[in-house]
Amino acid sequence: MEQDEIDFLMEDQFSYDAEIDDEKEIRRKKLALKEQVANAKTELDSLKSKYYEDIKMGSKLTSEQQNAIDFFNRYNQESEEKQKIDKEAGDHFLNKTNEVFNDEFKGFEYNVGDKKFRFNVKDAKGVKETQSDINNFVQKFLDKKNMMEDAKGYHKSLYTAMNADAVANHFYEQGRADAMKNSVAKAKNVDMEPRQSHGVIEAGGIKVRVLGEDSNDFKFKIKQK
Repeated sequence: MEQDEIDFLMEDQFSYDAEIDDEKEIRRKKLALKEQVANAKTELDSLKSKYYEDIKMGSKLTSEQQNAIDFFNRYNQESEEKQKIDKEAGDHFLNKTNEVFNDEFKGFEYNVGDKKFRFNVKDAKGVKETQSDINNFVQKFLDKKNMMEDAKGYHKSLYTAMNADAVANHFYEQGRADAMKNSVAKAKNVDMEPRQSHGVIEAGGIKVRVLGEDSNDFKFKIKQK
């Protein structure tokens, strides 16, 4: 139907002159227009529903369009499954975290040789909140654009986290070695001051003055009290 034909029908069936037509005729045409609009809307909704049903059923689609629909459906299904799995994993992680940071939590234990040492944690609640999101760890080494800024610090921290007991054991053994070295030095009571020439030794009422530095020229004087 051409536009001028549509305009003619609209004017013939629904147009009115408020100054000429009586109130009853005007009301009738208004209701007729309202009814026609409602019927048109219902018909449009019906066609739209049928169109979407045809798409779902795969009718009137090219193979490319059908492949696109299949991909979209698979994507939605996989996304829903992934969200479900992520939620389950997240809930499980938080439950395990709560088990670690319970009311009896005092700190973290490290295996050092055949012993265990505990590092006390004062703000357990704050540590729990921070470590519940791994992004808080990674963010420390990124710049404002979320690009890696401190790669050395990142790998150092990650290595320490992945080898916590080995790192603790290294510094424990280093501390033991340093303590042993200091103990040996004190036991020997080594006098690091230069030896004084012509030293005087007193024993049994006799004073001996050393005149030489070695056995070849060793000389001494005895002075009896």
